[in-house]
Order: sequence, then structure tokens, then C-alpha cells
Amino acid sequence: MDVELTLPAAPVSLAPGVPTRVPVQVRNPYAQPLRLRIYLARGRAAGWATIEPPEISLEPGEETTVEVVLQTPAQQPPSRSLVPFTVHAEEAETGDPAGFATALLTVALPVPVAGELITRRGGRHAYDLRLTNDTRAPAPIRITAELDPPAGSVTAEPGALQLEPGGAVSVAVQARPARPLMGAPKPYAVVVTVKDAYDPERAPFLTEVATGTRKPRVSSLVATIGAIMLALGATAAIALSGVRMPLPGRHKATAAAVATTAPTPATVRRPYALIDVFPHSGADGGKAAAEAARAKLAAQGMPVRLVDSLSSDELADSGAGFWVLLQDGFGTVADAQAFCTQWRSVAPKCAVTS
Repeated sequence: MDVELTLPAAPVSLAPGVPTRVPVQVRNPYAQPLRLRIYLARGRAAGWATIEPPEISLEPGEETTVEVVLQTPAQQPPSRSLVPFTVHAEEAETGDPAGFATALLTVALPVPVAGELITRRGGRHAYDLRLTNDTRAPAPIRITAELDPPAGSVTAEPGALQLEPGGAVSVAVQARPARPLMGAPKPYAVVVTVKDAYDPERAPFLTEVATGTRKPRVSSLVATIGAIMLALGATAAIALSGVRMPLPGRHKATAAAVATTAPTPATVRRPYALIDVFPHSGADGGKAAAEAARAKLAAQGMPVRLVDSLSSDELADSGAGFWVLLQDGFGTVADAQAFCTQWRSVAPKCAVTS
């Protein structure tokens, strides 16, 4: 008898002395109810683990989640090596094996920095990154900032510092996004990353994103009035000179209208992982918020696409439509599910659409 046990596909990262909860999905594929006992196989990880709950009952076809709580000793040295651990299920009444699943874990250094990026009151494209160190060790850190799209400049001061245990600091972030000549205000995102100052290979401690808009040098209204005045001046000059100018064809105007309203078609292949959805609303149609979310995920290494639902027949587009964060191109539904499981910590709403 084999019940279905599913563990995260990505290695589980443990911090010394810090409890980490690992979800285990358990499904009963049989036509009779089962009562199961869940445990870890003997090994290095078994001494760090407890199961919550250790026994479960499942009706035919029912699925539930138990948690493996892993906590290493506080003195456990970090290591880049991967340690396998196996979760077993057995029938509670008889002790007969009922299924198992294996995953990997590694013991990593704890993340010493927490914080958030806040818009500064009264500041123009200015933000404050507030950082704290709640651990017992000093944290040498380096702060970098970039614009998305990368038009203009952005600075973070100080760019490097040592955050003492229990300490807090505010980093001033000043963006200078490029100013468009004319048209509507342009959205931008500021992506700020905090890393270990001495270990560039280590994953970022923190990535924060803020959004804003940059007004054009000439507003749409002024540009329109200027164009009208220019056209009136040209018309008057033509009238005084007696020159007759041909009028543009109606078919050209129609083609231009279609070109400005029809979004570029986009291909979305099933199955795909649906990560987040932003409605078409607000002055920019919701694109700034969607782009900021995409930039934040990309900064953490997650591959993701941003697709206008109006450009794809595969996506729902009720009302005004949506900006959709997704990833596609998977061979099977299981591959898409593994993708969501791998990135669950940064994209908790990730779900598979087949």
C-alpha cells in the first residue's frame, strides 16, 4: 500500500537553533479510510525533528498536510552540504509501511537583518530603508539600489555598515528617475537589496521594492494645446498663401486607432503557474503595482512573466482585464506544482492552472 506523500522540491534551509516548519502533503488514494502514523527515518535529521500531528486519519481520496518541525542545536555549525531526510507513513493499527518521501536540507547561517522600505514624507522620490538586527552577532552588510526600468539613477546612503546586535539604522534612498519629455506620468520601481558585506555568493538578506511615478516635462494637456496652436497657425498660413493641402485618408486614422487600442498578442501555454493578479485600474491601469511585484520576485531569482490578460485567449479578462504574473512552459502539471512548491516562500499565492 502506498499513500501519496509530497515534500518541497527545493532544499530546506535551516538556521542554527531556529525552528523551521516543512509541510508534507499526505493523500489517501484508496477506497477505504486509513489511520496513519507519520515519522522520520533514522538519521541525522531525525534527532532535530518532530511531527505535528504524528497521527492522522484520512477518508478515501482525502488529502491533508502535516508539518515536520526541524530545529538544530544553536551551536550547530553551518554547512553548504545537503542532508537527505525521509518522511515515512505506516498504518497505525498494524505498523505496515504505507509510503514515504525524501527531501534535502542544509544548515545555513541565520538571516541577521529585517526591515522595510518606507516613502519619506515630504521627500521627492525619497525613501527610508529601516533595518534591525535581532540576533546576537554583528551583521556587516552592503546595501545596493537600482531602478526598474533602469532610466535615471538611485543612491543608498550609507552603502555599507555594521549593524550591531539589537541595533537599528535608517538608510536614505534617493531616486532620480529619468523625466519623460511629454505624455502621461511614467511609473518606476526602486529595488533595494541588503547583502552580506563579505560573502557575495550568499543569498540576499532582504529585498524591498517601492514604486512611484515621474511627471513629464510637458504635460499631455500642454502638448495637445501646443499641437492645436501649431495646426491653427499652419492652417492660417495655408489659407493666406492659397496652397491646397490633401487631407489624410480615413482608413489611415482607423488603422492608427486600432494600433493604439489592441494589445500585442501574448502566448500562454498550459499548464502554467499563476502567481498574482492585478486589475486594470488607476491612472496607469495597475501596471506600476504589477511591475513592482515582478521586479521584487525577479530580484530574489524567481523566473516570472507579466502578461496583459487582454492579450491572451488563455487568461480570464472579465471587466477591464488584469495584469497577470505567471510562469509557463512546463511539461506536466507536476512540473508546474514543483515550481510553486520551490518558490512558495516568496510567492505564497502560486497555484497551478492546467
